[in-house]
Amino acid sequence: MIAMSRSDSNLDPELLALSEEQARLEASIAASMAEPERIKRQLEEERATLPPTDDFRERERQREFEERATRGKVRNEHKSQRRSLLLMVLLALASACLIAWGIKLMGH
Repeated sequence: MIAMSRSDSNLDPELLALSEEQARLEASIAASMAEPERIKRQLEEERATLPPTDDFRERERQREFEERATRGKVRNEHKSQRRSLLLMVLLALASACLIAWGIKLMGH
């Protein structure tokens, strides 16, 4: 840098703009210099990563099928439980009617 002993206010504005541009360019150059190393690391990571096995898609399809089948089973179970609940309510209602009828007959 030119004339570091002088304060920034004494420097020419054009010189300040140039020094800022130089610092920006140096930072850009440093980033560009690191780019090949980053690309090299990325390629090495891709080479080191194992590809998915051949039966991966088959296992994925099997898992999706089992998930859908399980959802169907759950849906059928809920339907069955609703039917059972309806029958239980009807049975309780019929029992209450029989008890009421019996009490009415005993009263006469």
